[in-house]
Amino acid sequence: MRVSSFQLVVLWTSLAALFAPQGTQANTEKVIFTVKYGSEEQSRGSDGLANNSIVKDTKGGALDPAQWKRLSSPHTIIRAESLLPSFYKTDVTISALGQHAAAAAAVATTQSPLIKEIVAGDTDLQNRDFKWYILEGLEDGASFELRISYPATSPADFDMVVWTLEQAQEQLPKDLVFNQHFPQSTMLARIKATYTGVSYRSDGISGPETYPVPYNIVLERLYFMIPYQALKLAAVLAVVVVVGFGFLTPRVHRFLVDIASGGSSHIKDGKKYE
Repeated sequence: MRVSSFQLVVLWTSLAALFAPQGTQANTEKVIFTVKYGSEEQSRGSDGLANNSIVKDTKGGALDPAQWKRLSSPHTIIRAESLLPSFYKTDVTISALGQHAAAAAAVATTQSPLIKEIVAGDTDLQNRDFKWYILEGLEDGASFELRISYPATSPADFDMVVWTLEQAQEQLPKDLVFNQHFPQSTMLARIKATYTGVSYRSDGISGPETYPVPYNIVLERLYFMIPYQALKLAAVLAVVVVVGFGFLTPRVHRFLVDIASGGSSHIKDGKKYE
């Protein structure tokens, strides 16, 4: 039996596919931005385009920079975050919730603490919650990817906006002076989720629209537009391939050839026959 190099390549590929991590059922949204401190082009929306129509954050009670979580270069991941989604202006759920907000709130308070109340009389369902994150240690001129992944079973759209300190200052109360909190190599990210499902229940039982959407958020530096973690994995795979083809493959090939050669002969009456 003769084993070709091609068969060995197929063997290595099959083993790699066997032990590769399996995919998960999750949605991913991201924004790629290049750090340019002081540039008006730095403001980016989740579609990668400049976003000049940002709704100001009026929820002053949540605007405490000391409580904001930090994402650092070159790679940081924060898991198990959650955010109560807002609603689009034309969403049919808004009118339904407006009519039965009190009933939904009463039910929500008796369930899991993870369920947020729908407060009776809340007329701001289009602008519920924002979450802010501190992006620190960002090198000027470097490119980064801010990425969010969340369950495919959660019908929501995430809007991600990245600002310099000066741009964020224009969107927030003037009594928050960011230059007193953060160094210049810092940017801020604001996250908002919008509910995209239609799941209101007329029986007063709270539906998915009353649940926060869980998500993971990742900041990752890009090298030649390749994410930092992927670049490390590519380097490891390159080393494995070089070692495999340059060192292991020839030896495995010779070993298999020797076995095949030995199996093609047999001994009869004390003599070896081919």
